[in-house]
Formats: sequence, C-alpha cells, structure tokens
Amino acid sequence: MTVAALEEGLYRAFRFNPCVARHELRLHMRGWRPFIVLLAYAAIAFGAVLLTCLPALFEDSYGSYGEELGRIAITVLSFTQLTLILLLLPAYAAAAIAMEREKRTLDMLRATLVTPADVVTGKLLVVFAFGVVLLLTSLPVAAWCLLLGGISPEEILYTYTYLLAAGALVSALGLAFSARLARPMGAVVSTYGTLIILAIVSVLTPSIISFVSMSRQSSPSMVTFGWTAAFAMAVVVALVAAWASFRIARAVLARALKRSRPHLVWLLSMLVALGAVLCLRPALTSMVGTVKTAYVTWMMIANPYVVLSGILFDEFGSAISGGMGGPAPAGAASAQFLSWSVGVGINLLLALILWAYAVRRFARQN
Repeated sequence: MTVAALEEGLYRAFRFNPCVARHELRLHMRGWRPFIVLLAYAAIAFGAVLLTCLPALFEDSYGSYGEELGRIAITVLSFTQLTLILLLLPAYAAAAIAMEREKRTLDMLRATLVTPADVVTGKLLVVFAFGVVLLLTSLPVAAWCLLLGGISPEEILYTYTYLLAAGALVSALGLAFSARLARPMGAVVSTYGTLIILAIVSVLTPSIISFVSMSRQSSPSMVTFGWTAAFAMAVVVALVAAWASFRIARAVLARALKRSRPHLVWLLSMLVALGAVLCLRPALTSMVGTVKTAYVTWMMIANPYVVLSGILFDEFGSAISGGMGGPAPAGAASAQFLSWSVGVGINLLLALILWAYAVRRFARQN
C-alpha cells in the first residue's frame, strides 16, 4: 500500500511512471550476481584500507603516525571506491538501453503508455541506486577510519556526496551512449574511452597552457585565466542554467497542463529560465571577479581524483584558492567546501544535460 501510494504521488507530482524503475530494479537485484559484486566491492575496499594500515596497527610505529592514520585510511578508501565506481557503473548504464535494442524488446516497451522520459529516468535511477548500495556497503569501513582519528564527519560527508555525484555523472554518460549506439559493446567502449580522454585532457591542458605561457615570459609565474576567460565562463554557466531551467520547466508544465496550451507553457518556461539567471546573477558576478585571477590549474577540477585530493588534503583547494586575488582562507574547511561544491555542481549539471540528451535520442530513434 505504501509503494502504491508513493508511485501515485510521483505520477501526480512529476508525471513520472516508475514502472520501468521497479521492473529494472527487480530484474537486476535478483540472483547471485549483484550480491557477488557487492561482496567483491566491500572486500576490495576493506582490503585496501587494511593493507595500508596493517604496518601501523601491528607495529610500534603506530604512534609515529599520530592522527594522520585515519586520514590516510579514508584517502585510500575514497580513491579505491572512486576507481571501482568508474569501472562498474558505466558498464551497467551503457548496456541499459542498448541491450533492450539488441534483444529486440524495445517494441514491446513502445507498445505501452510509458514515455521515453520514464524509460530513461527509470534505468538511470536503477543504476544510480546500485551505486548508492555500493557506497553503503563501505560505511562500516569509513566509520573505522573515523575512529582512527585525523578525519571529521563533515569530510566523510563531503567525500561520499561527491562520490554519489560522480556516480550520477558516469551513469548518465553511459546511458547517453546507450541511447545513441545500437550495440552494448560499442556503448561500453565509447563510455570508457570518453572517461579516459577527459581524464587525460583535464590534466594535460592546464599543464600545457602554463608551460607555453611561462616559456614566453622573462620571469615565469603562474598563469591565470584573465577577465575575458572569466566572463566567457560566466556566460556559458548562465546559458546552461537558463537552458536547463527552460527544459525542466517546459517538461513539467507540459505534463501538468497536458499540452493543451503550448504558448502558455513556452512563456512560463521562458520566465522560469529568466528567473533562474536573475537568481544566479550575484553568484555570476562573484564568479567573474574570482575566476579572472584564478590559476589555470582550476581546469583540473574536471578530474575526480583531483577533487578528492582537494576535499581530503586541501592541496588542490589551497593552491587554487590562493590564486583568486587574495590569500588562502584561514581554515582548511572553506577550501575543502569550495572543491566539494564546485565538483558536485559540475557533475550534477553534466548529468542533467546527459539525461536530457539521452531522453531526446531515445525518443527520436525509437
């Protein structure tokens, strides 16, 4: 009765039919394979932390580590989980729609009243839910790291929420390729290839820009973005926010008004997009003043391992915040929050764009 009431509430509020998500969840969580994956995930995460802390726990050198042992343990746990998420979730997502096409079951799905948005959203939620379950299996290990000292609950919260955002991004990326390509293997290879290329570009591009810029100067110094680049970034952020707000408002209003008044839906969606930009105006103004004096190393924020380093050790956060027209913040937590907020915001925004692209491609091709 509770599940039925929840489904009815979701349909009335968002016009979202969760039947695909319910079917996929039952299909993928039955059998022994999901539990083997969960067991292997927990074993690898715990084994990595145990191998790291084993010399300090069973030798007299434990006291020499001090409170840094907990931070080292949570760092190993976080990087191990991020690697496993980047390896597991894209494969599940990339085969979600392409497998339906390969098994020739899409025709039966099209014969129902389920919309393309319901199909794509349902499959994305199932993959994301599996990622949430994977992260939950490592919470006892994270609690053990917290007991070792040197790490705060807020930092663990930052780490896990960023891992969730990274999981949402790679899941949406795999689903976008799954909606575009016909074969599951092609979608999987394209997803992993895109992730590898983005990781390489995010590290090499700022390094090349800095090297070329400093080689042309008589007194080499750190290279900053400048006013033009900062303004261009703010314009891009404003346009993306307006587009995303327009698309979401248009989809919700079209479902609520049942497409009976398309001109009214378009006008209200434009007002929502304009309101979103006006709400972001103070943040965009602050962004221009901040980014124009920031180092080009900020471009490495696209690399998830760099963001985790900024959250856990503040190495990246203090470096980039020190190049923003003023000294680094007095507390490390402010720079950690900066790295976390920017990283999570970028991941969720890109995941939303990829979700909209997957819905559009699925509706056109099928």
